[in-house]
Amino acid sequence: MLPKIPEQNKKPGVCYAVTDDGLELPVIDITHPAFALEVSEAEMSVLIDGMLVSIEQKTKAPPAVMQALIQKSILLRGLEESAGTFTTGMVTYLTKLGPGNLGEGYASPIDRQWAATLTPVSFRLRMQAVVRLVADGLAASLEKRPGQPAHLLNIGGGPAADSLDALILVRKEHPGLLEGRSISIHVLDLDAAGPHFGGRALEALLAEGAPLHGLSISFEYIPYNWSDTAPLRSLLERIGPGHAVAASSEGGLFEYASDEDIAANLAALRTAAADDFVICGPVIKDGETLEPRLKISEHVPGRPAVRYLGLAAFQRITAAAGWQVGTMIDQPMYHIISLRKA
Repeated sequence: MLPKIPEQNKKPGVCYAVTDDGLELPVIDITHPAFALEVSEAEMSVLIDGMLVSIEQKTKAPPAVMQALIQKSILLRGLEESAGTFTTGMVTYLTKLGPGNLGEGYASPIDRQWAATLTPVSFRLRMQAVVRLVADGLAASLEKRPGQPAHLLNIGGGPAADSLDALILVRKEHPGLLEGRSISIHVLDLDAAGPHFGGRALEALLAEGAPLHGLSISFEYIPYNWSDTAPLRSLLERIGPGHAVAASSEGGLFEYASDEDIAANLAALRTAAADDFVICGPVIKDGETLEPRLKISEHVPGRPAVRYLGLAAFQRITAAAGWQVGTMIDQPMYHIISLRKA
């Protein structure tokens, strides 16, 4: 697919793929220096203070001024469109690119300025943590199953960047563990645009000289509403026993779904899950555990319909569905969690 807006300043060692809209975007690889991100406690504190200043400025600015800014920014337009609903996979993906990776052909200085603020930085840190947990869980399962097929399930995954990066990380840290296997990425999502880009991103990563070159990896998109788990159950039946399987939902199921839908999806996964199966994703902290300055974020007008679910409520849901928290990475906004069968 030829891009309508090609990337003019490609970085060595970075792969590129094209969106349904014709934007040529870099393929996120958290092991590449272009996407590496570390934030100290002091730096995070500065970002939080900056968020508070930004919220105050936004509430005082005339609506016409805010709309003018939004129209100049692909990222801010995407967030405005997600108010009261969910942020699409492609908007989330663009937000996670970082200011230095946004292309001149579609991004403005406003985009680069915003990409360095708290929300985009939190998204990038969230993804890094999910990738780490998925990679660790998948590697452990692969080691127990020499030569057996591997499957990565991604619920509400959009482009499934966390699944792709988990494979990159496993290959770097466990050379040979992925070779000689059939590997499948299964993305279950309402919106097709994200998975379409994810499939093209995989093609780029499989090209000669790219991080996943030489591996046998397929990419399957399954239209999915997590209120109806029938497609998920059908997929699990197709996979069958004996394979290495890991699942994730980075910025999806645990952030937007109801208690009932979270429980139903976990119950479906448990029916086919081996004892070492993991499902990884972020849970937004509740008012009791959020950093005090972040509590205002729960009440900002125009935010997506994410849930400040909290760890205690999440554990009640997961325990009832037969799961327990295995590993947890703590971040200012999120608990990044790896679930295992109880």
